[in-house]
Amino acid sequence: MKRIYTLIFLLTTIMVVAQERYLDKQFQVQVETNVVYGNNISILNPNDIKPIDLLMDVYQPVGDNNDARPVMMIAHTGSFLPPLFNGGVTGARSDSTVTYIAKELASRGYVVAAYTNRQGWAPQAMDEDVRRSTLLQAAYRGIQDTRSCIRNLRRSVAEDGNPYNIDDSKIGVVGIGTGGYLALGSGSLYNFEEVLLPKFINTQTALPYIDSTVLGNIYGDTDAMLCLANHPGYSSDFNFSFNLGGALGDVEWMDGDPREPMYAGVHATNDIFAPYGEGPVIVPTTNEFVVNVAGTWAAINEANNIGSNDAFSGILNDPLADLIDAQKGRTFPPPGAPDGFEIPLGTDNFYGFETPFPEGSPWDWWDKATLDAVVAGTNAAIGTMFDADVIHMSSLATNSTMSPEKGKTYMDTIFQLMLPRACVALELACTGVLSTEDLVEHQVSISPNPSDNDVLIETGSEIIRHISLLDMSGKLINNLRHINSSTFTIQRGLLSPGVYFARLEFDDGYQSVKFMLK
Repeated sequence: MKRIYTLIFLLTTIMVVAQERYLDKQFQVQVETNVVYGNNISILNPNDIKPIDLLMDVYQPVGDNNDARPVMMIAHTGSFLPPLFNGGVTGARSDSTVTYIAKELASRGYVVAAYTNRQGWAPQAMDEDVRRSTLLQAAYRGIQDTRSCIRNLRRSVAEDGNPYNIDDSKIGVVGIGTGGYLALGSGSLYNFEEVLLPKFINTQTALPYIDSTVLGNIYGDTDAMLCLANHPGYSSDFNFSFNLGGALGDVEWMDGDPREPMYAGVHATNDIFAPYGEGPVIVPTTNEFVVNVAGTWAAINEANNIGSNDAFSGILNDPLADLIDAQKGRTFPPPGAPDGFEIPLGTDNFYGFETPFPEGSPWDWWDKATLDAVVAGTNAAIGTMFDADVIHMSSLATNSTMSPEKGKTYMDTIFQLMLPRACVALELACTGVLSTEDLVEHQVSISPNPSDNDVLIETGSEIIRHISLLDMSGKLINNLRHINSSTFTIQRGLLSPGVYFARLEFDDGYQSVKFMLK
């Protein structure tokens, strides 16, 4: 049953005339809960395998007359198991971190869809192949459900009259903890062969852990034994992936495919459940090894290297720029590393939180009284015997000083990294996010200039990697990615008459050229 609440909360900064949509808070927020975005087969209870509704909560800015708003989806944490059953407090759309991020983004003009994917795997299995296969299958279903949610948003625009007033060409996915596997995987898994790498093959049977005839294709839009097609015919692509912890199945999944989004994220140095760089996933409840993956630093670093993040170069007044640069020159020993072994701390478009051992999610917080009530209600409803005190203390073991104040302080830093990059990746009309000052001076010709139609840019021998189009006020109009050529034609399309900047990204820096459309 859907319920609509209006969440009125005090803005932490005073509203001023110069507020910038998508960067500054300016709206109250309304949330619609338990919205069905799909229906698919759940294996959470192995004795009762059946289709279930897939649900999301939709947050919208109140009083916003924009009828083409960007969307941010939020994938929550939880180790692919519900709260309590995963041995911890968090793992639902109601998590404090989820609701806080959703309200903050919606107050800036975003529509936010916080969604829950299908859950269930066998973390306590003694057989490593069983742990690995069931976890990978859970992540695979989560990627399918993420893409189903994206397609449902696009379907709602085409078939339901766009009830949330969204621009379905501007979609981002924020992954928290386990949700980070979905944000990264949904953006990079475009080839089924990538789930057939040697580490994804059963060591006893030599068969792949992922069988599409059973689990469906990588999009979740075909019927199979354990998959129902959801919203076929719509695109699953999105523009921006942001991680708070989590990992990517393998860096080989990132290959610069033009459909891949732009990436940014954070990770805690002493996260013991997901690696910072490349390393093992550890079962939270048993501390057993599952599989080696690429943590947030490794994934973002790869995205930087293959050019997926070129458009982020030169973000103007980047509040974390100096801190990121300082981290790029340092290394640290990850948890459990042998003496003398260290990995890089920093890379572009990423920030590493240096936390005490074994703190991995310093942005999380919860309320003990609420936990007591949830545990009591769960035990009474289904006959479980969870102990709120045990779960509380277990969760404190990896976040001993948790509090709303602490979590929100971390979120302040996370938003400083996220918000300007979201403006760029989603091509939002944010003023002054990208610099138009030249760092290099290559020979660039642009013709005709002024132009009645398209404009040809030529550099001779210099390769253009990326072009950002900005209007005269500095607002980002468009990102033209993966050019990799010395010539490129900017198509007039719907561009209005006026003066524009084409910000050209080269391997050695960027350079802006001005042109006029009549």
